Amino acid sequence: MMDQGQGPQGFIHMLENAPVPLDMQMQMQIMKAQSSGFATSGLCVNSFWAILELVKPIKLAQVSTLEPFYLLREGDHDKEVIGGFIDEPRFGETSEVEATKAYAKSKGLLTDPSKFPTQIFWLAIRAFHVFCVPVMKENLCMVAAAGYFHTKNMAIMETAMGEHLVYEAILGSSAFLGDLGTFLNLVMAFCLGAAFPDRVADFAAGKVQGSVLTEEVSPQWSVLPSCILEDVIEVLEIVTSIQPQGKGPSELFLHLDAQLLLLMVTFMLGNGNHVKNPNLRGKAATLLKNLTSNSNYRHLVENSPVLANDIIPGCIRVFTAVEKTKQSFYDIRMQLKYQLRIPIMELFERMLPLEAHKKALKSFATENPDEFLKFLNNLMNDATMQLEEGMDTLIEIRRLMKEGKQAELQRPAASSVAEDEQTGEGADLYARSRADPKAHCKQYMQMGHRTISTLWSISREAPTVIISKLNVLQQMLHNCLNSCLDRLVGPRCLELKAPQKGQVSDFEEYSFKPKELLQMIAEMYVFVGRADKEKVQKTITEDGRSYRPKTFQKAVSILRREQMISADLLQEFSTFVQELNDLAESQEAALANVTVPDEFLDPIMSEIMVDPVLLPTSNTIMDRKVIERHIMSNDDDPFNRQPLAVKDLVPQTELRDKITDFCKKHGIVMGNESD
Repeated sequence: MMDQGQGPQGFIHMLENAPVPLDMQMQMQIMKAQSSGFATSGLCVNSFWAILELVKPIKLAQVSTLEPFYLLREGDHDKEVIGGFIDEPRFGETSEVEATKAYAKSKGLLTDPSKFPTQIFWLAIRAFHVFCVPVMKENLCMVAAAGYFHTKNMAIMETAMGEHLVYEAILGSSAFLGDLGTFLNLVMAFCLGAAFPDRVADFAAGKVQGSVLTEEVSPQWSVLPSCILEDVIEVLEIVTSIQPQGKGPSELFLHLDAQLLLLMVTFMLGNGNHVKNPNLRGKAATLLKNLTSNSNYRHLVENSPVLANDIIPGCIRVFTAVEKTKQSFYDIRMQLKYQLRIPIMELFERMLPLEAHKKALKSFATENPDEFLKFLNNLMNDATMQLEEGMDTLIEIRRLMKEGKQAELQRPAASSVAEDEQTGEGADLYARSRADPKAHCKQYMQMGHRTISTLWSISREAPTVIISKLNVLQQMLHNCLNSCLDRLVGPRCLELKAPQKGQVSDFEEYSFKPKELLQMIAEMYVFVGRADKEKVQKTITEDGRSYRPKTFQKAVSILRREQMISADLLQEFSTFVQELNDLAESQEAALANVTVPDEFLDPIMSEIMVDPVLLPTSNTIMDRKVIERHIMSNDDDPFNRQPLAVKDLVPQTELRDKITDFCKKHGIVMGNESD
């Protein structure tokens, strides 16, 4: 079979540079396979189908009889069934697998001979991995090649389309898809049952209650090959991607148990101890987002108590997990991380307006404050970085065009980059990060707009969650909203205007939507201000870098002139800004006439502390919101780099009372304490 290691794009690249036509390559592949004793694609998929027919009699109700410990068996016949599958990586670490083996032996679970249903089930899982998935990848390559060469090389296009139709004769047949769907239902129920051994009958019967999120990893789960879920997700991705637009979902989804699939995907999102690959979890989020476009799946998502409780927490956890994605040393702009997060945010926004999911968000934030804090921190950092990158790139593009350097707007050919930046085959190591500036600008503008939109949804639906933690609120206002507002309408805003008078705006070309961004930012100030106006306004005035009274007043004028938000929201924002600027003026006057004792000031920010706490690792006193923001990113004491957690901070109530009395005496408004 063809090598799909580089996926459809690698296959297309190979065809563009191959000296031999595609049809001849296919014939050569078949001859080579036959002479070497390897299976051809046709033999693989037909053999797999034959095994599916043997699996078909196994009903969902029998899933509890299938052995999750089967790969630990050492009988001769069992070894033949398992074959090379024994070397597949497991969900658990090596030590966990060894512990599971000892556990299974101590319980006598490997003593009796294995039963035929277990044997044929595991043989089918193995065949799915080595026979079915590679052939489906080949089919995807043919579809991609046919589309790519449609206007470039008709001979290649016709050959690729012909090969695709041959694949589809089996892979697209109703009988095959029906058998495959039955098998996948069994696999999903089996995996969920392995994760929750006491609830396996519930999953099989479709009577699931409680949650599918858990910290505890069962022995049954740790011993399973991790490729099981990778293969399931990949096949569902493939059948979705090759389905013609406007034709509806693949027939395969008609044969899948909708509840099992949604539970399995939600389980993958929210259980990082079980599914440790963040890329796979990101793909699961994409699949779940696509499923919610179907009315049957959407009904379950909206009405199932289990899914309503678990999807939002799952989105939050996988969003944070993607931060650790090690996509490539050469992806220096972290594009893969951002791209994986887009469907997570889209799914999040789709679920959040639903009351049950909104309730789940508030519960998660209350019960898991540290996790939620990291999620919001990542979200805000993404928004700021993406928009800054997009706007900076737009300014740079305009400079190059003005100076007549259009050639620099093209990505360089691989042969023209430095030798130490090329692979052994001459490819550009940094190709992903060296995208042409125009495409790069547009991509980051789109990602930044999407991220701001997600933050806007959270602010609208659950503002109390944001203002409940002072350091989260400060991060949102200082590092995100104030910064973005300053860039859009502050002193640097002229950089973003069309470079020459009368020139057509290039905003649409680069997906830059400053009016929509300004609208969402203004509305977010209103949303969080409704939850605690005093706290929000005081926090804004403490931002010495981006807060400028004129910038906020200019935002009001633009919103009114362009009629960008409703009259009610405009009035709220206008009043908010007037009160904000009045507060800032009175604060400035109060501070100008008093000397604040050094012991009342945070040693890093030089601002009056609201909730002083002692860092036991360095015996230093800091404001809680400042040190918590540092710990959120670094988990250490900034003065000596010793490990430090939020729970280690010691409140300084006596000092706090002194600061409160001092501020009251001199008319200085203090922000509220963090919870």
